[in-house]
Amino acid sequence: MDAANLIFTDNIAFTLKEWLDVKAVRQPVFICDKNTHQYCFPLLNSISDKVIVIPAGETSKNFQVLESILEQFLKFEVNKQDIIINLGGGVVSDIGGFAASIYRRGVPFVNVPTTLLGMVDAAIGGKTGIDFKHLKNYIGSFRLPMEVFISIEFLNTLPSDEQNAAMAEIIKTACIYDKDLFDMLENERPLSEIIHRCAHDKAVIVNQDFEDNGIRQLLNFGHTIGHAYESLMLEKGTPVLHGYAVAKGMLEEIDISTELKLLESKEASHMKDLILSKIRIEPLNESEKSTLKAFLNADKKNTDASISFSLPTAIGQGRYQIKLKNEQIRF
Repeated sequence: MDAANLIFTDNIAFTLKEWLDVKAVRQPVFICDKNTHQYCFPLLNSISDKVIVIPAGETSKNFQVLESILEQFLKFEVNKQDIIINLGGGVVSDIGGFAASIYRRGVPFVNVPTTLLGMVDAAIGGKTGIDFKHLKNYIGSFRLPMEVFISIEFLNTLPSDEQNAAMAEIIKTACIYDKDLFDMLENERPLSEIIHRCAHDKAVIVNQDFEDNGIRQLLNFGHTIGHAYESLMLEKGTPVLHGYAVAKGMLEEIDISTELKLLESKEASHMKDLILSKIRIEPLNESEKSTLKAFLNADKKNTDASISFSLPTAIGQGRYQIKLKNEQIRF
C-alpha cells in the first residue's frame, strides 16, 4: 500500500466530502457498527442516507452479519461505480472490506478508522475477513482500500479502554521495526505524531509485501499467542479487546525470543517495561497458558506442523518465520 493512500485530516467531514465530489459519488454506502453510527457518523454532516449498521464487537465478524451486509448491498443496488465507506474500528474495516471484496467480485471501498487501533493498523494494508469457528480472521481476502482517511477527531468518541488497548499495535511496530517510534513513545511525544509515524510504517511495509509473504510478517509479533488468547476467550464467550490480547502475546513472545537467545535480556526488559507502563494488563496466568496450545496449533500462519512466530531481536529489529514445535513452547 503506497503511503500516499493515507489521508490525514483535522476536518474529516470537509475532506471526505471534497474527495467524494472529485470522484463524482453522491451517495456512498456507509458501513458502521452501532456505536460508530451513534457517535461518529453525525460528525460527517449527513454525507449520505445509505447506511448499514451492524452490531458492535468482534462477535459480529461472522457469516450471518456478512450475509446481512451483502443483502443491503443488493437493496442499495451497489455497483462498481459506487464506493463503500467503512466507518469504524478493526471489526468494521475487516468485515466491511471483505464484503466489498467479494460482492460482484469486488467493489471499491475506503476506510475511515474511528479507533486508535484502526488508525495505526487494522484499516491499513488490505487484510479483510471474518472469524470462523472461534478462529480469528480465518476466512478473508487481500483487497486494498482506495484510501484511508485518518482523523484524530474520532478519538474523543472512544472509551478509554479501547484507546489504551490500541497502544499495543503501536508498541508492536516500535519493538520489532522502528526504534525511533519506540523512542517517541518513551519520550511521550504527542499522540498525533505517534499515529502519523506508525501508520506510515505500516503503509511502507505493506507496499513492500502486500500478500504477507515476507517482511510484513514482522507485524505478527505478539499475534501468534495474542490470537490464540483471543480465540480462547471467544470460545468462552468472554471476548477481549484485540490490543489487550496482543499485549499479553508480546510479553510471552519476548520471553520466547530471550529463551532462544535471539534477544538480550536487557532489551527484553526494556520492551516489557514499555508495554506494562503504557497498557493496563496482567501477563497470562498459568491456567490460561495451559489451555492455549490447541489454539496455537490452529493458527492460520502455521506450516509443516510448526507454529510460526515473528520475534524481536533488538529494539526496532526482528525476525519472522521462526518455526517452533508445540513442545518447544514452555508454558
